[in-house]
Amino acid sequence: MDQIAASARNATQAGKQFASSSAGQLARIEGLVSVSCLLVGVLVICNSRRRHDTRTLHKLLVWGAFMFNYPVISYTIGLMQSSSIKNELFVVWACFLLLLLGTADTMTAFNFNDSSQQTRSMMNQALHVVYLLFLILFYKGQLRGSFLISLFLLWSLSVVRLGLRVKAYLSTNRSRGLIRENQVVFEYMKYEPLNSAGFRPGSGSYDPQTMEEYIYLVDGKEEKTMQHGEQVIKVAYKVPETVDVGNVWRCKGKLLRLSGSGGDQGVLRRRDLCLSFALFRMLMLRFAPDHVGQVDFPFQNDKCRAFVVKGLLADDKDLDRAFRVVESELGFLFDFFYARYPWIKDTLAPDLTVYVAILTTSLFTLFSTDLMRYRPLPGHGGGGDANNIIIHGFNLDLLVTRIVIVWYIFLETYQFLSFIFSDWHKVKMLCRYVRNEKWHNRALVDIPLKVLCYFNVTRYWKGTIGQFFLLDNLRPHWIKTFLSWFSLEAQVLDAWLMTRSVRLVPEVRHAVLRELKNCDGKITDGRMWLYQKGIVDLDLDRTCMLGHTYARYILTWHIATSICDYNLIIDKNTNNKELVRNHDIAMKLSGYCAYLLAFQPELVPDSTYTSTSMVQGTLQNARDFLADCKSNEAKYKKLIDLGRLKMSIDIEELHKVQAVIYSTPQGEERYKKMTEIEHSSHKDEVSEVRFIAEAACIATYLVDRITIVEERWSVLASFWANMMLYIAPSDRAVAHATRMATGGEFLTIIWALLSHAHVVEKLQSRGGNPGLHIMLEEEEKRARMQGHQDQP
Repeated sequence: MDQIAASARNATQAGKQFASSSAGQLARIEGLVSVSCLLVGVLVICNSRRRHDTRTLHKLLVWGAFMFNYPVISYTIGLMQSSSIKNELFVVWACFLLLLLGTADTMTAFNFNDSSQQTRSMMNQALHVVYLLFLILFYKGQLRGSFLISLFLLWSLSVVRLGLRVKAYLSTNRSRGLIRENQVVFEYMKYEPLNSAGFRPGSGSYDPQTMEEYIYLVDGKEEKTMQHGEQVIKVAYKVPETVDVGNVWRCKGKLLRLSGSGGDQGVLRRRDLCLSFALFRMLMLRFAPDHVGQVDFPFQNDKCRAFVVKGLLADDKDLDRAFRVVESELGFLFDFFYARYPWIKDTLAPDLTVYVAILTTSLFTLFSTDLMRYRPLPGHGGGGDANNIIIHGFNLDLLVTRIVIVWYIFLETYQFLSFIFSDWHKVKMLCRYVRNEKWHNRALVDIPLKVLCYFNVTRYWKGTIGQFFLLDNLRPHWIKTFLSWFSLEAQVLDAWLMTRSVRLVPEVRHAVLRELKNCDGKITDGRMWLYQKGIVDLDLDRTCMLGHTYARYILTWHIATSICDYNLIIDKNTNNKELVRNHDIAMKLSGYCAYLLAFQPELVPDSTYTSTSMVQGTLQNARDFLADCKSNEAKYKKLIDLGRLKMSIDIEELHKVQAVIYSTPQGEERYKKMTEIEHSSHKDEVSEVRFIAEAACIATYLVDRITIVEERWSVLASFWANMMLYIAPSDRAVAHATRMATGGEFLTIIWALLSHAHVVEKLQSRGGNPGLHIMLEEEEKRARMQGHQDQP
């Protein structure tokens, strides 16, 4: 033991001596330089991947790189300055580290609340530019000729790049984008001019398939005028400089013109990319302080709904077109809030010039004679080897220098190509193509633009949905039980242990889109449809559905769907593909809605606290009520018994009310008969598990009323597809944008799609759902009024 302790002391002492030596200081600086390069690389390469990569490790890497890249680089450069070692390669490392910071400016924020991060990072980079100048001047007498020239050039280019970055920030920062740009779009859409026939386009002359009379703005020249002492910024209508979706669809160039037989899929994709950008500019209105609650364009309600239902969803064989358009639109939204891409009005010429100059200078430095034949300069008091790490005649400092330069060239090239092949640049070039008729049908233009539009840099979102099933999580996981002893319980831990992700298969998203098309964009909570199908009646509505808020509506039907699932046994080799498909749709959407309610409540248009507390309370009630159930079959039997008990209690209470109200002999006799059933001992039991009892009652109705299993799951699949549409509209735009930083949500796509159908407000009135009897009375009133109007 003494020998081990002595060895440890000797090793510690040797480590301290090495750390204080010149070689130790130099090794620490080289290690920090390598770490700095890796941090910047993570930011550049992994930033755009956040849209579709939701792995915890990936998020931690990006967050760590975003938080620590500036402090680590600042500390490294400061350590070079304060070190007693005089190594001329220090200034080369410092210069390229600064340039790497400029390359990593594509990630402007890690989350939605980092709005000031870009300003802070630019100020830090400006300080580094000044500091680097002092470092170059400090080493001026020791730098070799080629090093001195290339470093002064690179320093000058870093100043130019910082200036370009400030200019881009001032022209496309969030404040300007949410106020000035949004007002331009709002004014352009609001004061839509009369068409050639002298009518508003909303009067029926529009065509959502040809985009005739649709003026969704892609790009246009802004004009400043003074009207009554007010500065007004507008985009002129129907001028060559203005490009809206109608101009794109009418373009005669091969890139955007469909042939008589339907045309090339590439033409459709290029058109839709321009459409996505126009929709992105409209969606930005939802984030502006002036329009966050209501985006109202006069005379355009029917027109907007027709654009989605009869335009994007026109082709039953290609319902995914709506998803492709909205996914690309949300890609623009992600870039606007979390990355820096050049606005389509800006030219890439300055960036291209700086890129070529930096690339040339970097290559000149990398292959310069002084670096290729580098020999350490004589050091102070001990020769050149004292200021370098040389292992068996190999100069490690020289290797680090070459790696830093090559790494910078790679990241700079990767970033520039990302700009070139970004959707922003594609839209800009397509707008120029529409404006410039000389470009039409010219191979020298068509072929490069086809190649440009063919490649996609990254995916738009993760393509998965979360799943949470309340009745399947009755027993706390042993990991959480163990950690709860240390008071480490948290929602993040619950989400990790109680949820899973599944791929969003086409059948699921098609089900939602098909319901949107079937209802013609006029979304309801689905109860009227269930009533007309004979699935629910007024009694069930009064006892289990009346006054339901969003959270309670989701929760009760989620539990009811799980109960129905416990009663279903599907043979994997069954030929009933329709049953399997509907079961898959219903279960995945049910699990996803419960996941949103429990772990993403800010996306559900209900009180966040109410949503989470309702889930937590119901989960605890279910754990207590079903504690003795060891299998799904046992759960099913006990829950169905609970549902039948609640139904009988509800019938008894209803008959009591009827007996009091009507005071008829039949009512009195029925009341006496019902009072013979002693439910008083069970009422408290039912009230303790109120939501579970309501869900069990609904499940009992479904099992009893729809005895054919295939029909039952067809109803549930349609119900949950309607539920997705019902909970999507809300004014919580910021919550949706926040989730986009970590992969996005399926609900966000539906939310954006409904926004363009002019469904922008919550569909539920205050206090929850009205009763079916009220809905029926209102429907009868509308029918009578319509009948009077139809009479001559």
